[in-house]
Amino acid sequence: MSGTSLESDDPAAELASVGARQSSTGLLREPAPLAPEPRVDHPQHRRTGALLAKLGVFVAVVAVAVLLLQAFVVQPFSVPGDAMAPTVQSGDRILVLKWGLLEGPIRRGEIVVFHPPRSLPCTVVGGHAGDLVLRVLGLPGERIESSAGAILVDGRPLRERSWYDPRFGQIGSTPIPSTTLAPSQYFVMGDNRSDACDSRLFGAISKTSIVGEGIAVVGRGGHVFFGTL
Repeated sequence: MSGTSLESDDPAAELASVGARQSSTGLLREPAPLAPEPRVDHPQHRRTGALLAKLGVFVAVVAVAVLLLQAFVVQPFSVPGDAMAPTVQSGDRILVLKWGLLEGPIRRGEIVVFHPPRSLPCTVVGGHAGDLVLRVLGLPGERIESSAGAILVDGRPLRERSWYDPRFGQIGSTPIPSTTLAPSQYFVMGDNRSDACDSRLFGAISKTSIVGEGIAVVGRGGHVFFGTL
């Protein structure tokens, strides 16, 4: 028969023929790649990140505050030796209020940390070289000495408020030579009067040598401990 095309009875062959025609005409394309799934930002992750950021800021602020406190307000100090026993024991950690922040003049009975003379004529029992911590007994302009086992200030007995260790008495075995203090000098002694590495041997200390006043014990025997001075 003329001018008539017969359809194929084979469906597979027909599909193959259609594919060939599409390929030849450029109509067959690679399938488009799948779009990535959107990232899900869980609320728990956001909270954790915010908490870590706040914690980091807090630690930084605390570190700066500690540095400022030590530089201008208070600083920790490790007590050398047994001169202040039993009030303060060797190795105790105390807080020292810087000299520039002390209100008014230094008073009798206060515990001070100071730079000792360069040539220390005595040994700090159980301690080492460095700043010392002792109690102020004599004030500028006073005359201090000892007689018959008692401390005299301007000729009158010094009445202490149980500062010293009663086992060794008020002056121990080392008397106080008669000393008249200059306007900027202080006479210092330990509460353990058997330890004579104090003003009895190295003389009065100057106001400029005082670092600050001991205000509290914050550590003892390697453990946290608190007691006011």
